[in-house]
Amino acid sequence: MDNICQKIKESLQDLYDIPFKVSCKDVFTDLVYTIIPENDLEELFEITITIKQAVRMIIEIFPQKYAARMLCEMKNADEAKRHVFVEYVHLFQKKAKTDFILNQIRRNEADSDFWRDDWKQFKLRATQILDEGDKASEDYLIEWSKLAVGLMMALLTLEDVDNEQKYLEGKVSQVLTNKYERNPANRELCLAANGYLCKICGFDFEDKYGKIGYKFIHVHHIQMVSSFGREYYLDPVKDLIPVCPNCHAMLHRTNPPMKPEELKELIRKQQNGDK
Repeated sequence: MDNICQKIKESLQDLYDIPFKVSCKDVFTDLVYTIIPENDLEELFEITITIKQAVRMIIEIFPQKYAARMLCEMKNADEAKRHVFVEYVHLFQKKAKTDFILNQIRRNEADSDFWRDDWKQFKLRATQILDEGDKASEDYLIEWSKLAVGLMMALLTLEDVDNEQKYLEGKVSQVLTNKYERNPANRELCLAANGYLCKICGFDFEDKYGKIGYKFIHVHHIQMVSSFGREYYLDPVKDLIPVCPNCHAMLHRTNPPMKPEELKELIRKQQNGDK
């Protein structure tokens, strides 16, 4: 168990670049994993993953005791962050039976007043029956840990970009595109939804390189930032795609970058010997 906790911790810290505490304890016939971003004042959030009798998994996400400031930040997040948060909720709902409790009332993130109410308490609870191959496996726990943390991070400040006003439009596009691609919450949501195969050539790093290639891939932003309308909000599932480094480099050989469909067609013609 200690080994699994350490691997969950390392995986989260590599992805989100903040320290985490991860522990596990036996509760009768159950295993309960606890994940907390390190903070001395109990101002952030806690995640528990309970494996009940090796047949059912329960994930619960809730604020720590003194997390009022964090809840205020989440409630007042901008539209772009809210959009990513809702995508995470939808992903949870696709994968598991999910309830979102806000101020002790079961709520739907699509409700018109969902973002208007003060956030004093909340809990997300997701339940899933485990398949034979998923029973508390290391990879399975890491995957769900990343998703649970990503859901919270979607509404919290991760990394600010330098003041866009001091750049020319092309530089602004480059800076913002890099921000979208490297934002851990956006990246994790994209890969959770789209997988780790290159969407252009189909390259599979794990198949080619074995364990060292497991879940390795680049992420590419499809849309030019300079073409965004004022009401544009990033959809990590549709606007970001997993690509291998070779295809990623080829996409950026043109300015503006080539569309993924164009590169796919170029590869097809090359393979078929078309001129």
